[in-house]
Amino acid sequence: MDTHRLNAFPSVAANAISSLATDELIGKPLHALVFELGGTSFNKSHINSVRVRVDGKDVVNGISGAQLTDLNEYEGLIDVTNYLVLPFGDPTAKTMKGQHLGDIDFSIYQVPIEIEVEIGAATAPTLQVYALTLPSSKLSLGVGYSEREAASFRALVRTIITPTAAVDRQTFSVGIGSGAGARIRRIAFFHTNLTSVEFKKSGFIKHDDVSNALNDAIAQQFARAPQSGLYVLDRIVDQNQGASEATVDANGQPWNLQLALSTSAGDTITTFSDLFIPHPLL
Repeated sequence: MDTHRLNAFPSVAANAISSLATDELIGKPLHALVFELGGTSFNKSHINSVRVRVDGKDVVNGISGAQLTDLNEYEGLIDVTNYLVLPFGDPTAKTMKGQHLGDIDFSIYQVPIEIEVEIGAATAPTLQVYALTLPSSKLSLGVGYSEREAASFRALVRTIITPTAAVDRQTFSVGIGSGAGARIRRIAFFHTNLTSVEFKKSGFIKHDDVSNALNDAIAQQFARAPQSGLYVLDRIVDQNQGASEATVDANGQPWNLQLALSTSAGDTITTFSDLFIPHPLL
């Protein structure tokens, strides 16, 4: 895997948005972005939001440094001081095909990538971003990608859910792209009062009103690391990317997906649908 130092952000300052648009990755699959944080006082808690856009569409929008760190640690990745990693591929996957399935292949999407980092109350911050890439296209790996799989990548789609009081198996919707066809890796809920989650697919129960404690216990059996205030409905808990949940059937018709939450009180739940999705469906 190659490591590229991308162009510098034109401006980096506290309480401001640092933006970079670059075509340096055209021709390469992007496995991960690595943000190097420096300055007098600047750490992940000062990153209010990370946003990544490709050809006018959000691939990642509105995840904070703390939330991204929690997701990475849940997956079993190591948190390193002064570095924030945004993976698109999955280093924990069981196969090479699975590891790179979420890479954004800029040999297919030959457009610039746009990166925005909203910085909060840091002191004299500095910021540099690096890209981990494959040397050539996903298809050239020879691990059996279809053209659709090569064109798909990992995206994090944000939804805010706001029950005003305690609820019991109340149905809510989350974003899964603008068109049917994404595959759901997991759904992550950042919460204070969420107590259990139920997931049905065309009436069939897939995740049966599972409590926080039970969900965490199961995740740990597969070397996942549960985080406080984070509930993960994980369809690939066994690190098998092929188990990601299809949102359409073999004929291309959308499945009826039902998500029901229970809470002990009102809450503001920041939810990220973690998807495999081709760019046209974002």
